[in-house]
Amino acid sequence: MRTLVIKIESVLRRFWSGLRQWCGDSAYETYVAYANRRQVANRLSPRDFYVEQLNGKYSRPNRCC
Repeated sequence: MRTLVIKIESVLRRFWSGLRQWCGDSAYETYVAYANRRQVANRLSPRDFYVEQLNGKYSRPNRCC
C-alpha cells in the first residue's frame, strides 16, 4: 500500500511540474536554474524578469486586427 501511495505522489508531482512548465508558471525558476548553471553574475529579480517577459511578448508585431 505504501509503494502505491509513493507512486501516485510521484505521478502527481510530475504532472504538476509539467503543467507549470506548459503554462509558463515556472519560467522564473527555470531561468534561475539556468543562471546558476551558467554562473550569471547579475541575475534578474523576479519583478525585472516578469517585465522583460512582458516586453518580449508585446514588442513583436501582432497579426491581429
